[in-house]
Amino acid sequence: MMTRDRDGSWSTQRETRAAQRFGWPALIVWALLGLGLELAHGFKLAAYLDDELTRLLLRLAHAHGIGLSLLVLVYAISGAPLLAQDPHAGRTTGRLLRASAVLLPLGFAFGAIGHPEGDPSPAIVLSPVGAVCLLTALVQIARAALRER
Repeated sequence: MMTRDRDGSWSTQRETRAAQRFGWPALIVWALLGLGLELAHGFKLAAYLDDELTRLLLRLAHAHGIGLSLLVLVYAISGAPLLAQDPHAGRTTGRLLRASAVLLPLGFAFGAIGHPEGDPSPAIVLSPVGAVCLLTALVQIARAALRER
């Protein structure tokens, strides 16, 4: 959702709220996946333990999901205020960051579903798309930080 004030300007406060509304629920979802993985390991579920690639991809999904959810929350505190000086970048950076927090871990998770032996499923393509979104957002935030006086 575009974060603009009534006059059409970009709003740091609204972007901060959007990042918080996304970040906290995403953190819960990825933490629950981690709990599920621990339970699968604890109950020695063969579908999880016998397939090394599935284990790897699901652990990568969990780790990236947690890390990127935390990054979105850090962005709410630190990144969004930096972008207040550059409304053009501010319009897209938050969306790119949130898209990366969805696409990158889901690529790993969906890559584990129905994969052929030795390779992830074609859904793994979501991960590099998410990585490009992440890098683009980080560059925009870094540029804003370097420009701030």
